[in-house]
Amino acid sequence: MNIQTERLENHTARFTIELDVNRLEQAKQEAARKLAKWVNIPGFRKGKAPYRILVNYIGEGAVLEEAVEILGNDLYKEALDKSGVEPYGPGELEKFDLEPTPTFIFTVPLQPEVQLNDYRSVRLEFTPPTVEDDDVNRSMKMLQEQHALVEESHKPVAPGNRVTVDIHAEVLPETPVEAGAETDEHDEHEEHDDHDDHAPHTPGAEPLLHEHDAVLILDEEHDEPAPGFRDALMGANVGERREFELIYPDDKDEYEDLAGKRAKFYVTIKKIETITLPALNDDFAARITAEEEKPLTLLELRMRMRENLQKAAEQRAKSLYAGQALDRIVEQATVSFPDALVNDQIEDYLERLDRDLRQRGLTLDDYMRITGKTREDLYNDYRETAVMNLKRSLVLREVLRAEGLTVAEEAIDEEIERILSQFGAQAEGLRSMFQNESMRNNVRNDLLEQHVLDRIVAIAKGEAPEPTAPEQPEADETVAESTQGEG
Repeated sequence: MNIQTERLENHTARFTIELDVNRLEQAKQEAARKLAKWVNIPGFRKGKAPYRILVNYIGEGAVLEEAVEILGNDLYKEALDKSGVEPYGPGELEKFDLEPTPTFIFTVPLQPEVQLNDYRSVRLEFTPPTVEDDDVNRSMKMLQEQHALVEESHKPVAPGNRVTVDIHAEVLPETPVEAGAETDEHDEHEEHDDHDDHAPHTPGAEPLLHEHDAVLILDEEHDEPAPGFRDALMGANVGERREFELIYPDDKDEYEDLAGKRAKFYVTIKKIETITLPALNDDFAARITAEEEKPLTLLELRMRMRENLQKAAEQRAKSLYAGQALDRIVEQATVSFPDALVNDQIEDYLERLDRDLRQRGLTLDDYMRITGKTREDLYNDYRETAVMNLKRSLVLREVLRAEGLTVAEEAIDEEIERILSQFGAQAEGLRSMFQNESMRNNVRNDLLEQHVLDRIVAIAKGEAPEPTAPEQPEADETVAESTQGEG
């Protein structure tokens, strides 16, 4: 047997295996014995017909096909062993030729490979975040709202009201669908009860929102889910249904994929409430901190709020900085992986999309029907995001290995205790859950992810210590998944 191995450009390998004729004949004999157990040949007991009789009865092709299947599994394993190739997933029999020499050709996707190159030379400027007075004021306003007096109103919607609504919204196509196209939009006079998930639909539009009993505050600081939404509901009464279109501002940073898009909203008013905010004074501060060892004054409450906002801002800034630094490392790295890995990633995205849609009363099949997209279209939509996220994840895992980062068992124990401390009296009842090795591995992976992101921040600032001897990563291949996003 002669085995030739080729590395292909799409990060797969090809095995070309030339086989001795005698081994093929032995496989045909084995195939015949296997097939004979399922064939009734007149004059012979099942499984007892001679080889030549069986071949004449069922045909040479059937025996050869079974022999190729039998041989294929064995030959593929032998080729893997002799070539040293590390497969990502199952191989595929690409071709079988009988003449001039029995030849099997397999293709196999390879494990991803990462060359970090000079990743430690990456540098980025870091600007520490600041918290402004307006930020503190907004947070204090939210505290007021949490402790506000709320009363049901029978008057039309007015600024500052809190409303409970059913919302259905869709992103309209940039080019209107031609007249006469099929639509499942309901008659405008049809009743829509609280449990009706069959919302109206514009041909070519994509689902945006589908939510029952959504609670919204209609003031300048809560103009969601789109700018202009608040104004569109002014003057509406309980039971009234309003339809309107809004255009999202052309601001990618603020609105991402919705920037510049036109959306249509169908909103039914179910409840209107007035909100009376408590006075923002020392009495208010003392009331909401009454259970603490020493109640706070308004000034002390604002100081604590500023401190908490500063910590949160620093954490966000650090996370953003780590992501930017990681992207720079990815740009100068060499990352290779097969299409099979990309397809698996896209399947994960589609499963998540299906779960999200089901929470809105839809399914992935509904989404494809509404948008007119096929599964192949969705694969194309997600491919670029999948490729980028895979590069980030693979590079992050390789940095983890190259820097020799590990997590001690004591650190895992401390983290588990920290998590349990947040559950108060319920902590002891949950403790047994963290004795499970799978849960400990989850905690280990979370800590490793944080360690490697911290190291990337230090590298980009020029403050990283020298790496320790590289080790095999302790984390799963999915470590750093939370840094990927879904695009």
